[in-house]
Amino acid sequence: MLRRPTQITVGKTNGLFMSWNVYRGDAQVSFDPPQIKPWEDTRATANSPWGAVWIPPPIPEDDIWETNITFDEPGEYILWGRADDGGLFHDVYVTVTVSP
Repeated sequence: MLRRPTQITVGKTNGLFMSWNVYRGDAQVSFDPPQIKPWEDTRATANSPWGAVWIPPPIPEDDIWETNITFDEPGEYILWGRADDGGLFHDVYVTVTVSP
């Protein structure tokens, strides 16, 4: 009764972030700025809330998170966006068609 419950997952730093990733796509996609990993990556250099030295990014003054996305080739892409504050998260999937 006096023992601390075991932890199922590694510790996570709380802090609001918005991250875009490729869910499906025909070619390489680049994001600027580099996106935060929304999955458990505990390496210190991983840019992940589970990493030992991760610090939440500042919230933009206008509350608008901007990301520039570059697609290497035309095709059909599904992008996965996640807003996360460390306790709650919300995902959205956006289909993008890139024409030649």
